[in-house]
Amino acid sequence: MYKAAPSPPLRRIVIVGGGSAGWMAAAALSRAVPGDTRLELIETNPGQDSGILTPFDSTLPSLRAFNHSLGLNEDALIAATGATIKLGTQFSQWTRKGVSYVHPFSDFGAVMEGVAFHHCWLKLRQAGQVEPLESFALAAVAANLGRFDRPSDDPRSVTSTMSYGLHLNAEAYTAVLRSIAERAGVQGVSGSLAAVITDAERTRVTGVTLSDGRLVEGDLFIDCTGTAASVISALGSTWESWSEHLPCNRVRWSLDPAQAVPCLLTEIEAQRAGWLQTVPLRTATGVAVFDAVAPGEPAPQGGNERLFENGRRTPWIGNCIAIGLSATCLEPLEGTGLHLLQSAVTKLLALFPTPGGMAVSAREYNRLIQAEAERLRDFLIAHYKLNRRSGQSFWDARAAAEPPAELAWKLLQFESRGRIPMGDEETFEEASWLAVFMGQHLQPRRYHPLADKFSLVDTRDRLDRTRAVMRQAAEAMPTHRDYLASRAPTRHSLL
Repeated sequence: MYKAAPSPPLRRIVIVGGGSAGWMAAAALSRAVPGDTRLELIETNPGQDSGILTPFDSTLPSLRAFNHSLGLNEDALIAATGATIKLGTQFSQWTRKGVSYVHPFSDFGAVMEGVAFHHCWLKLRQAGQVEPLESFALAAVAANLGRFDRPSDDPRSVTSTMSYGLHLNAEAYTAVLRSIAERAGVQGVSGSLAAVITDAERTRVTGVTLSDGRLVEGDLFIDCTGTAASVISALGSTWESWSEHLPCNRVRWSLDPAQAVPCLLTEIEAQRAGWLQTVPLRTATGVAVFDAVAPGEPAPQGGNERLFENGRRTPWIGNCIAIGLSATCLEPLEGTGLHLLQSAVTKLLALFPTPGGMAVSAREYNRLIQAEAERLRDFLIAHYKLNRRSGQSFWDARAAAEPPAELAWKLLQFESRGRIPMGDEETFEEASWLAVFMGQHLQPRRYHPLADKFSLVDTRDRLDRTRAVMRQAAEAMPTHRDYLASRAPTRHSLL
C-alpha cells in the first residue's frame, strides 16, 4: 500500500505583533506545538492592542473554555485581572427614549412538549396575559437582582440554562497570556517593523526586518499587527469594507471610577449618531463612545481615541495567517473581540499545517473564519436595521439599508412565523437572535399552530411555574459583590 511521505515539521513560527492577539496565539501555540519548534514574538506596536479596540473588553462565554484549555484557574484570573461577571448586555434607547431590553446569556424558558417556548409566550402575549420575555431567562432575572453563581453542569438544574462571560481589563489579561507563553519558552523581542520579505512571486513570507537591521526568518508567520495588517498585506491581501451597514469608525474611551456594586450587564446606549458602551470592572468603569467620523474631520492623534473600519480580509495566504484586527474588525456591539481571537486560534490549532499541506489547511481555515465573520456581521447589522429612532439621519439610513441576503431571510422568517433559521458557523444561538428581534420590536405575525395544543389556562400555568422557578433560583444565588469577594487574590493560583 502506498504511504505518503511525511512532510517536514514547522521549525520556526514567528508572531509579528503583541497585544491580546499576539500573546493569545503565543500562549495557545506554546502548549500545542512540538518542543523543538521555535516560537518567537515580535512586539511591534505596544501602543495599540492588536485584537480589540479598547483597553477593556466585554467577553462572550466562549472565552472561558479557551482559558480552561490554557490551564487557567478562573477564580485566580478574576482576581488577577480585576474582572467582573457578565450575564449579558442591556440595550437602551434603541427603540425609543427610556426603553431598554436585555440580551441574556440564557435560554428563554424551556421547550414545552416539542413547542418552542417563545411560541407559547407569543400566544399569551396575543391574549394580553404575559410578562416581558426576559422574565423567563435566568441570566436576565439574576442580573436584575444583582446575583450570580456558577451554572450547574446538570441539565436537570434550571441554572444549566444560563452561561456567563467576563468584563476584563485587556492589559491585565494580556499579561496573563504573556506569562503563560514565556513560561513555555516563547521568545519575545521588541522592535519596529521595517520591511516584509517575500519570495519573488509574493506567495509566501520568508522573513521580516526590523528598524535596527535585524532579520527574523521563519516557516510560518502570524500577523498580529492590528488594523495595519502589515505582514499579510505584503502578499496582496485586500480589505472588504462593511461600513455601508456598520457605520461606526471611531472609538473614544475613558476609565472612570468603579461602580459601587459592578453591574452584571454590559450597557449599550444608543446615541444620536452612534452608541455608548459601559463595561464595569472591579477597579474602574470602562466607557467608550463609538461613532462615525465625518469626511474631512481631523484624524485622532493617539491617546484615548482610535479609528477603525468594520470589515474583513482573507486571513490565510501562503505561509501567513492574520489573526485579530489584522483579519476581521467588528465594532464590539456584542462583545465579540476576544471571541474572534480565541476562535481563530482554536481553528488554527485544529488545522495546524505542515509545509507541504498549507494550501489545503488555508482553504478550510478561510472558509470557516469568513463564514463566522459574516454571521457575526449579520447579527450586529440586525441591531441597526431594527432600530426605531426615526427622524435621526444616522439611524434612518441604517433602518432603510438593504440587509445581506441571509439576514434578510432570517428577518422575513421571524416576522412571518417566529422562526429563526440558523446558518453554519453561528456564534450566537437562536435565543440570542430572539432576544434582539423581540427586544427591538420585530413581532411575528403568528405563533406556531402547535402551541394551540395547550389551552390558555394551561399555557398561563406553565409559564407562571417557569417564572417562579427562575426567580427562586436567582434569589438563592450570592450577590455579585459577595461572589467577587470570595475570589480573593491570595486564595488561588493562576495555573
